Amino acid sequence: MINKGLVGALWATPANFLDKKIQIVSPRKISLLVSPIASPWETDVSNRSFFLTTTALISVLGLSTASFAADLYIEGEPAIPTVLPAVSGVNGKISVEGGVFDEEGFGALSGSISLPLGHRFGVQIDGSVGTLDEEFFGSAGGHLFLRDPSYGLLGVYGSFTAIDGIDGEVSRIGVEAEYYWNQITLKGVAGAEFVDIDAPISYDETNFFAFTDLSYYAMDDLELSVGHRYTGEKHALALGIEYQLNQQVFSSGVSLFAEGRIGEDEYQGAWAGVRMYLGDNKSLIRRHREDDPTDWAEDNLFGIVNSSECFPTFSEVGDGEFLNSCTGKESGFSGID
Repeated sequence: MINKGLVGALWATPANFLDKKIQIVSPRKISLLVSPIASPWETDVSNRSFFLTTTALISVLGLSTASFAADLYIEGEPAIPTVLPAVSGVNGKISVEGGVFDEEGFGALSGSISLPLGHRFGVQIDGSVGTLDEEFFGSAGGHLFLRDPSYGLLGVYGSFTAIDGIDGEVSRIGVEAEYYWNQITLKGVAGAEFVDIDAPISYDETNFFAFTDLSYYAMDDLELSVGHRYTGEKHALALGIEYQLNQQVFSSGVSLFAEGRIGEDEYQGAWAGVRMYLGDNKSLIRRHREDDPTDWAEDNLFGIVNSSECFPTFSEVGDGEFLNSCTGKESGFSGID
């Protein structure tokens, strides 16, 4: 931006001063004509005029420089880095899935809701219900975390899962972390699990557990993952895929997913399902980093199954009697005698 005052001041520099007619407005409105040859009185007045003009020039230069600097600051002000909130806003997800756990039929309905706690913290509550070989199970979990969506997550995780048939339950408490780098996410949770099973034999133990995943987003809406699971004192390889469908077709985010476990003994399984995201429309990678942490419900269930030496099934033998496949005993109801 060109300052007109600065141009005018430069035109009236001392080099041009003696050859120019300069109008100095005073209360008396005195006009002076300065020439190369001047009388003492005129020279004195000229010197005074020169002094006043030079002083004015310096003042104008100072003000113009300050104005120019201010313009530079306003126009070129650097952008202040913006840290996204730990949770972009209230959001949730609901999924329906089915498959097999150790050759037994499995089906579940799961849901989560995530809430921001100020700018840097967030909380998520998980819940799921379903059946495993016609036995009812339920699970609840919670995450409390600090997160920068451009860098990673650090928090605590807790859960409780129970299943009928073996009258078993497992509780967990651990530390959860995620790290984001371009299209890669490394995430996991580890801590203590407390297993309590009453049938077919009593089992009450405290063990270490650890779940980890390395995810690669081949596209912003396609996640491929490989990981490791350790629960119920058994190891397994974890595989997964999730693809979010075109959001121009579906008003909210809808994805298809599938997971598998290949591990020791009965730590085997595969399942698939549909997941609906509730919240702003965004890519899958942004949902996972800006909204909801992972729900570990299926592996919580495996913690009970792995810890049990036998998962019972019941077959009717007549007259309202059922045979327990683990104990070999008959009972008058499809439960543990």
